[in-house]
Amino acid sequence: MRFFTSALASAVAAGVLAGCSGGLGNSLPSNSQAMGSAGRITLQMVSGVQRDASCASTYILCVTVAKGKPVKTEICISDTGNCTSGSFAPYTWKQKIVTLKGKKFTSIVGSIKPKVGNPIEDTITEKKTVASSKGVVKYAQDITACPTSGSCLQGQVGIITK
Repeated sequence: MRFFTSALASAVAAGVLAGCSGGLGNSLPSNSQAMGSAGRITLQMVSGVQRDASCASTYILCVTVAKGKPVKTEICISDTGNCTSGSFAPYTWKQKIVTLKGKKFTSIVGSIKPKVGNPIEDTITEKKTVASSKGVVKYAQDITACPTSGSCLQGQVGIITK
């Protein structure tokens, strides 16, 4: 059964998505929302983890990981606001784990499967024991989804360590 745990980003009109890092497009506004004339595209968690009320709205979702306890979620991009109906064009997905200052962090790893698709399964794993962040987001998974043509959409999953 599919259900929504959060919605983060809206982007420019169907087929043209706003924002990516690394020279792939323009940045999203700080509230991660932009409207287009042809409709609204949203990056959403489909299933996996219940959104914590303390999770900042700048994140798609916040997750808590610990060594040996990975977190799995499903993400989709939809033009209807849900992942059970509407347009589901394939996207190429990339991810990386970073500190809140944007530096690459290798003790936590992420995996997106399939690399091309919509929706996708996202897994975040603590590969080396990391000190507890005491309930505070200390790391983030940068997620980028790019259509076959047009700009990309970017969002972040906040990561708390236990």
